[in-house]
Amino acid sequence: MAGHGKPVPTMEIEYVRSVVVFPPAVDQIPTLQNFRVLRVLDLRDCDLSQGNSLRYLVHLLHLRYLGLRRTCIYQLPEEIGNLQFLQILEVAGNRITSLPLTIVQLTNLMCLRIDEEMKVPKWLGSLTALEDLSSLGIRNDSRDIIEELGHLTELKVLEIISFTKWNDGLDQSLIECLNKLHKIQSLQIIHSCGCNLDGWVVINPRLLHRLVLRGCWLSTLPAWVNPLLLLNLSFFDIRARRVQQEDLEILGRLPALWYLDLTVDHEDLGIHGRFAVGDCSFPCLERYTFRGFSGSVVFQQGAMPRLTELQLQLLVRQTREINGGFDLGLGNLPSLQDVRIWFRSGGASTEEVKEAKATAMQAIRVREYFL
Repeated sequence: MAGHGKPVPTMEIEYVRSVVVFPPAVDQIPTLQNFRVLRVLDLRDCDLSQGNSLRYLVHLLHLRYLGLRRTCIYQLPEEIGNLQFLQILEVAGNRITSLPLTIVQLTNLMCLRIDEEMKVPKWLGSLTALEDLSSLGIRNDSRDIIEELGHLTELKVLEIISFTKWNDGLDQSLIECLNKLHKIQSLQIIHSCGCNLDGWVVINPRLLHRLVLRGCWLSTLPAWVNPLLLLNLSFFDIRARRVQQEDLEILGRLPALWYLDLTVDHEDLGIHGRFAVGDCSFPCLERYTFRGFSGSVVFQQGAMPRLTELQLQLLVRQTREINGGFDLGLGNLPSLQDVRIWFRSGGASTEEVKEAKATAMQAIRVREYFL
């Protein structure tokens, strides 16, 4: 609604239902209490550090959407619990350290977008209508919060971020919580110190379309990673201690997968093998990152027909011993545009490292020549 002229008279704004304010016009906002039936208020990117613009926020009893992303505020008013019809609240990108306890009174809230630094009230589970929660910060003292998450059975989108080391009890609490989220469609867990998610089972894998488990380890590929079940999974970021050739073939048959970031830990397990990406595998994949494997990877003719970006991490000596050289079959990837390969020497000589790099570069140049 905001422009660069004078504020609209109160008589004309009394029945306004939506207000979108752009940063240059933030000082021209009429007093909020004049918007008697306002449903939508979007103040994102406006500087509200003086707090004047939120003075009468609690009078907007009909509000459904409140956008306060990147508004330089330090806190939300305690009276925000009065906004009983509020469905979407965006406060990420601010300097808020904790949300007021009264936020748990917003029982119609369906979307809450915050920063991981913000502490949430203990009774978060009261928000039973919540479908989208991101980004929730978890700490060593957050076990109660994780247990509260288990009550949010309507969740479809959940993002959890943690930069502290957990104990085994928190791992188990998180698994028990995730096993209750039967409607989850997009799940992202970012953990800097690592957590174990063995025992988690996706109840309705057909609903899942985005799964990011960065810093969370699984012993092996779960049974629910099945091409007949994960029909809509398009974005997959996973860490596994053990992945076999048959697991790669299962991933290659996921019908909607266009992004895959796969990290394995075979080096610690002493597994040295050769992965072959076969014909007709990964039909929709466009971006592929493969890290941690201590063996070799070869792309056969007809594999990954749509792949445009490839990132690999390989051990030079093991690749040569297992593969009989450094030809990875990069020339068999017809759509490839961006290639990044990290060659780890692993005891290999300088000449071997140079040969590995030269072979990869030659394969890319030949492919570009024929294209």
